[in-house]
Amino acid sequence: MTVLTVPAPLLQYEPAGPTAKLEKPVNVKLGALTHADDQGATQAELKKIGAFVYRTATPGGSEEIWNETEQAWKPAVTDLATLAVLTPLALAFKEGDSQPWQGVLVAAGQKDKAGALRYAKAVNGAPVYRLRAFAQFSHAGAVAEGLSAPSADLSFISASENQRFTIGFDTETADDCTLVRIQLKNAGLVATGFIELRASGPELEIAKCDGAGHALARVLLNAAGDIELRPAPGRKVIVQGDLEAEHIRYLPAGGAVKQDLV
Repeated sequence: MTVLTVPAPLLQYEPAGPTAKLEKPVNVKLGALTHADDQGATQAELKKIGAFVYRTATPGGSEEIWNETEQAWKPAVTDLATLAVLTPLALAFKEGDSQPWQGVLVAAGQKDKAGALRYAKAVNGAPVYRLRAFAQFSHAGAVAEGLSAPSADLSFISASENQRFTIGFDTETADDCTLVRIQLKNAGLVATGFIELRASGPELEIAKCDGAGHALARVLLNAAGDIELRPAPGRKVIVQGDLEAEHIRYLPAGGAVKQDLV
């Protein structure tokens, strides 16, 4: 076995910045590889090439590696013999490019075998991800292999959480959701109001939010078919126009029992 010099992967995403959007792909690019005799590795010599994803799940925590076969995060390994039998993120050759080995990391919607998210947005600086490229090439009658240094750290933000108009679910996708919320935020990304559809009941709620994004005044179409008007505490339901009703039941001022208006 001979040494193969492998450059660190380059990670590209849009828009460029300190964090990537969880919902958008990350392009993984790798420059030319070099044998111990300073000859460049060629596509014809290729045996295996790819990138392994590592993460630090908590601030100051131990590094882990994504094991594709077991569909789980495992304690990090960097020895070549172990990596040689694992499955990395695939890289394909692109002729004429300065970074000829390329692949795509798709984070959104990926889960582990337990159903937990494989990639998550960063909270208090974690989790943080990085990639190391692994390669095996045949050369001069021998097998050359190597592992790169880690890429730049990669952390994610949620694009939807930074949009002013959002449609959210109580599950990861619309396929199995039981609640849908249509919401509009102000320039400070605080909710100004929402419309929420619930399969439980079922119910529909329209709410106006306060300055902190909490529901203030509500209109609820409940499961029984009633229409409930819920002003904020101490506020009123104001009708500016004629009101027609077939039956009115009310609570007199200072009273404890509701009465019918006849």
